[in-house]
Amino acid sequence: MRLMKHIFYGGLYLLILGLVIWVIYFLIPKPAPTCFDNQQNQDETGVDCGGASCISCEEKNIQDLSVGEAKLFTADRLFSAIAEVRNLNTAFAAKSFDYEFDFYDSADKILKTVKNNSFISGGGSKDIIEAGVRITAGIPKRAEIKIDNTSVVWVRAENLSAPPYNLEGVVVTAEDNQIVVSGNITNPNNFLLSKVIINSFLIDRLGDKIGASKTEFRDVGPFRVQSFKIFIPADEELLGLVDMEETTKGVFVEVFK
Repeated sequence: MRLMKHIFYGGLYLLILGLVIWVIYFLIPKPAPTCFDNQQNQDETGVDCGGASCISCEEKNIQDLSVGEAKLFTADRLFSAIAEVRNLNTAFAAKSFDYEFDFYDSADKILKTVKNNSFISGGGSKDIIEAGVRITAGIPKRAEIKIDNTSVVWVRAENLSAPPYNLEGVVVTAEDNQIVVSGNITNPNNFLLSKVIINSFLIDRLGDKIGASKTEFRDVGPFRVQSFKIFIPADEELLGLVDMEETTKGVFVEVFK
């Protein structure tokens, strides 16, 4: 009989305690659900994404731009570096992003930093060039590119399309310890091109890039033909390695509307 009473009162105590906890839980004010509470609530289709209030899950899961190992070129105290940038997001393009090239000596001390900005299409990859960097104190042994992923302006891939252009008459010649790449770029559109960047690579007989430089034009008017020359320093040894025909093909153009 005593045992039954203990069981009864014990059960009653637990029931009352549970009821008190339940009342407290529902009476304490709870924060309103948001798109940043690490929970799938509201009308979200994923955790903190989708639905009418939050960004799309596709946009939330955008991957950072990635970079390859930079290559360093030198000639007559002028240094150039190239590095590949990759965008693994096929549905989104980076309309703009900031980057920097750091030039290091053999002790891994930064001798110079060059900052710039660029763009990249959805699912695309491209080489970025910083050319003609003069460094008088110290000798660079390597270069490294860094992207500020907080600076990236993402847009839908279909909203970033390069205007058409015509690249014609590319000629490569050797002149006074330098390679000169010349040609014409035409704006066939009825609107202004705010910026045109013409990049050129020196290609050796094995198909490797052994030098690089670029030139840039602002405000190329409608239907205008713009001549260009790109000068790439090259000593006697480098000149002997250059494949002129392949270097003619190693020109690529970036166009901004």
